[in-house]
Amino acid sequence: MANPVFEAVRTVLAIRDFDGKEIPDDVVRRIAESAHLTASASNRQPWHFVVVREQEGLRKLGSLVRTGPYTAKAAAAVIVAYEKESGQYGLSDASRAIQSIILTAWAEGVGSNWTGFAPMDAVRQEFGLPDTYDVLAVLPLGYPTRKVLGKKKRKPFDEVVSAERFGTPLR
Repeated sequence: MANPVFEAVRTVLAIRDFDGKEIPDDVVRRIAESAHLTASASNRQPWHFVVVREQEGLRKLGSLVRTGPYTAKAAAAVIVAYEKESGQYGLSDASRAIQSIILTAWAEGVGSNWTGFAPMDAVRQEFGLPDTYDVLAVLPLGYPTRKVLGKKKRKPFDEVVSAERFGTPLR
């Protein structure tokens, strides 16, 4: 039986080139909702997500995020922030939400990539997030310019997965 979640994990790739096509509102909403629905330690949900769709905001993000200048050409982006006081749990929860966004987008045919790494004070200030938040990532979203195959270079399975004890192959 096919598993669409596994298929998304198996094939997702980082996308940095977007075709300029607008993402429908319902798709953007589902992508954002996947972050909102992500599991959270003690259900604290110490995050906030800012969805940016206006060209001026996307260009600004492209100029502010050193690792993501291509955000300027995305159809949308999600700024992922977490409450500073939540510490490692907030960082973990926000990271889980990022994965939900990336996989949900991919399942919709929308490419993305994790850009920037906390803290990004200039992004936080420019987009009105309070001082009590750290921006962890900016996720540009858009349809890939070309068909991608989902081929991944990974270490051999038995090199990174063990059964019961380190080094025992999982069969």
